[in-house]
Amino acid sequence: MTIFFCITSLAQSKIEGFIYDGMSDVPLPYCTIRIYGSQAHSTITNEDGKFAVDSIYSSDSIEVRHLGFKTIKTVVSYFEKESKLQLEMDVSVLDEVVLTASQNEVYPYKLLERIIEVYRNSKNTTVSKAFLTMISSTRNIPIEHVEGFYNSEQSLANGILDLKVKSGRFGQNRAFPFYSLDNTKILSDFQLFGTSKQILPDYPGNLTYNAIQRIYDVKIDDCVECSQGEVSISFSPKVANGRLFYGNMLIDHQLLIIKKIELWAVDPITNALASINKDVELTPREIRLNIVFNPIDPEKIQYLELHFQMGYRSKNISEIIDSRTFLYFFDYDTFFEDPYFTKTIHFNNDYDKMIALQASDDFWESNYQFPKSINENKSMDFMKKNGFLINFNNYIPLDDLKYTRPTVLSWQQGRRLNWEHLHRLTTEEYESDTMGYNRGLNLSTGKAYDTPFQHLQTKASRNDKDNINICYMVDSYIGENGITKIVSRTLLDIDSSQFSHERTKNKLVYFNIIFDIYEVYRQLAASRIMENTTFEEAKLIYDEMYKAALTEVEKMEKETRNDSDYEGLVKWNNRIKAKLNIDNLASIK
Repeated sequence: MTIFFCITSLAQSKIEGFIYDGMSDVPLPYCTIRIYGSQAHSTITNEDGKFAVDSIYSSDSIEVRHLGFKTIKTVVSYFEKESKLQLEMDVSVLDEVVLTASQNEVYPYKLLERIIEVYRNSKNTTVSKAFLTMISSTRNIPIEHVEGFYNSEQSLANGILDLKVKSGRFGQNRAFPFYSLDNTKILSDFQLFGTSKQILPDYPGNLTYNAIQRIYDVKIDDCVECSQGEVSISFSPKVANGRLFYGNMLIDHQLLIIKKIELWAVDPITNALASINKDVELTPREIRLNIVFNPIDPEKIQYLELHFQMGYRSKNISEIIDSRTFLYFFDYDTFFEDPYFTKTIHFNNDYDKMIALQASDDFWESNYQFPKSINENKSMDFMKKNGFLINFNNYIPLDDLKYTRPTVLSWQQGRRLNWEHLHRLTTEEYESDTMGYNRGLNLSTGKAYDTPFQHLQTKASRNDKDNINICYMVDSYIGENGITKIVSRTLLDIDSSQFSHERTKNKLVYFNIIFDIYEVYRQLAASRIMENTTFEEAKLIYDEMYKAALTEVEKMEKETRNDSDYEGLVKWNNRIKAKLNIDNLASIK
């Protein structure tokens, strides 16, 4: 193994490293990097074998771990003079007891049963922060790029118990507005050692001992990369079955500890996995799932990696879509503050919620765990030129709203609500818009669809009554300078709102003024937040201002007679102009 380091001078100086297999000169992804010193710190390498840590750790010790290699520990300052470090592969002879026992056909089954029972009976749960990255492509052309920070809870018995998004951002390809499967729900649904029905196929960890014996061939493999005490157990269905995974499990047979699980299935059969768009046919073609446990604390999952290949067919369009999701858990036993909403919003999925949440640069800079890989940079560069990016610039470009079709909209100074924002396009209108918006990427235009876990909401029939639902999102985070920051947004919940069929200019001005009133009071609440204001105190401030805004809106509705009194509308338009420098009557056509 070879490690290359360089010191870079960025906004914040970093020590970057590349970790390679010293014999094959191949980068080693997802190595565990541990810093020891005045402040403990952990990270991992990206898929290119690259990692980065702040230069403040230069005088501390560093430890590098990777399955199949000997752990090495040295001082970080060593690499200010030397560029690389060789690490030997940790190859050991298979334990004689195991070697002899493996010749008994029953032994591999019994060993697998013992370790499954240990994990299935575990009561341990762990909260942590988590980082997700997902890239989907077709014909090597990126069509989706998602990143998100989460609060998580996991257990050895059941895997991921909970994932709540804290902040996220994503990019989409305009020529193929595809929204992937909600992979966080797929991973959360996977029962690590549970036996309940799940979306993905089963593997021995989901079965009883008798079932394993009946339907699986289990054996102990030769393992040239196994370290002392490690054993590789492989399992394959006796009869090919799309509801069963093939795979192997790397374990410590003495301590009964699992280090890694690798699962794969070709032409898998999944449960409840389909597009909500009846005109779109999705066919799972291949699934690969890797579960890796933390080498320093093996009772905790370090990361999951999901590769999902699916066939996509819609009318005369047919594509093969490859989706890769990487979910990394860090800062065990700690968590982010959960975002707060002054009124409940029922989000369809993580995409919707990401649009509503903060995505402040200093939050991302202080929490981002590892450098972007070559593939991630290529995907991001492509989206900048040929797609659109949500939350990278803290707003959604107006022209891109027809692609995202969000259920919430965040108030923006330069954006006025239009009818196409408030009235969801029909399927026919949407197809007409999207299908005619090909930017010449030589890629068949697909139809956007949502998560398979959320059916299209049955909207209340439109009538002559208007009901516009607005709330505040409030969030707290620790920035790069270590100071707690409180941020907020004014959100329009489109899905729970009702808008009459009347599409007049005055009606649109009326809706915009309501949105603006809430923003005025949000800004007033923000002005009351001091450096020492706690998050709980901030919530109370925003609740108070939200009620005040509601009262003000009721007053406006009465004075304008729900937009029918033009003089009243002019009066309130002038008030907003004085507060926000926005003239709705002049700017709305």
